[in-house]
Amino acid sequence: MPTPKLKLAFKYLTATQVRKRLGLSRFQFDHRIELGIFPQPTYTDETGVQRVRYFDEDWVRTAQAILDNKM
Repeated sequence: MPTPKLKLAFKYLTATQVRKRLGLSRFQFDHRIELGIFPQPTYTDETGVQRVRYFDEDWVRTAQAILDNKM
């Protein structure tokens, strides 16, 4: 599992944190991003072997609004 960088973890939320807030499984979350239903992550750190996606509060509000409108 990728480890978020401390300085970025203070500024952004990780995918795991966002999924919990939105109440989505990993598949549901990733699939919506792949299909373009949700916007792309705010920032993606690809400096290590694995990439870590970061999301800001505006991204979370947008995703929540999309979910609210779909239901």
